[in-house]
Amino acid sequence: MSDSAAEHYMTGLGLAQYVYGAERLGLPAKEILLACGLDPVLSVQPAQRIPQRQYESFLLQLALQSGDEQLGFHIGHQVMPAIYGALPALGFSAANGREAIVMGLRYQALAAGNVEGFEASEKDDGMLFTWTMVHQNPVMRRHVIDNVFALLAHMWRFISGGNNLGARLVTLEYPAPSAEVRKAMEELYGCPVRFSASSNQIDMGPLLLDASLNIHDPEQLRVAEELARKQLAEQQQSQTWLAQVKRQVRDLMVVRSPRRETVAERLNISVRTLDRRLAEVDLTWQKLLDSMRAQLAREYLADPEMNVQAIATRLGFADVRAFQRRFRVWTGTTPSDYRSRLA
Repeated sequence: MSDSAAEHYMTGLGLAQYVYGAERLGLPAKEILLACGLDPVLSVQPAQRIPQRQYESFLLQLALQSGDEQLGFHIGHQVMPAIYGALPALGFSAANGREAIVMGLRYQALAAGNVEGFEASEKDDGMLFTWTMVHQNPVMRRHVIDNVFALLAHMWRFISGGNNLGARLVTLEYPAPSAEVRKAMEELYGCPVRFSASSNQIDMGPLLLDASLNIHDPEQLRVAEELARKQLAEQQQSQTWLAQVKRQVRDLMVVRSPRRETVAERLNISVRTLDRRLAEVDLTWQKLLDSMRAQLAREYLADPEMNVQAIATRLGFADVRAFQRRFRVWTGTTPSDYRSRLA
């Protein structure tokens, strides 16, 4: 079984945030959509599925044309509730911050498809939210992270009337930006921001989680959730449990070698359950890891900026020779020959 990027998709709703947000900043977003083979009208329809490769191509070209290293952060400031479907209604109608967030987590796939998403876990007297994604390109990852975190902060202001996200700590995987950008982030998030971290996380405390929302309406919440549930069921008919596992593995590969225990913890299941479910689809953990490394190796070799040594390290091999031997098993050729054929 191959880990084809065709299994992963972004929704038209999620893409619309970037398209309309970029247009507000004066960027030719619709022209870039066309260049990526995407229809400017159909691709931003909420239920539309945008293949991962086209979604990534669009965002990378958008960032390139903008010349803005903080493009994701700046697009995240463009709040357009009308395009988010049932999600704002779920937040508005919730009783408090915790309920609003739980609802958002439950139906986040309406916006993020299966390429990205938050995982939540209880921590002390609060909750820890970890943002995961299948994207491997570091530029892509940074823009997505900044967009999502900034948008979340603004949406919280919109729903609660509060001044900022009110988190206790935000950690980001990329190196620290300029002092000016860091200050803007800390003002928006209302807490310290730590960079070069192993995960992209938001630590939220009881001040935010227990905050009452002024527009709480149980009946409106019921109606909004019924609509969100129907939309999500239609969207996720073809999303398999295995795709969720693969997303976690790809995300972990960016910073370290994936461990079964970590993936099981993120999915809130035991390692034994993970192994059993893999066996049900004729896989073992090692077979899954091997197939994903084979796919990623091909993707990395298509990037002329990555040398073979860097690829071997990224994929967790002890040295280049070990990677070359394994790649020959996968493809019948060497990494250099494979790259030459691509060229």
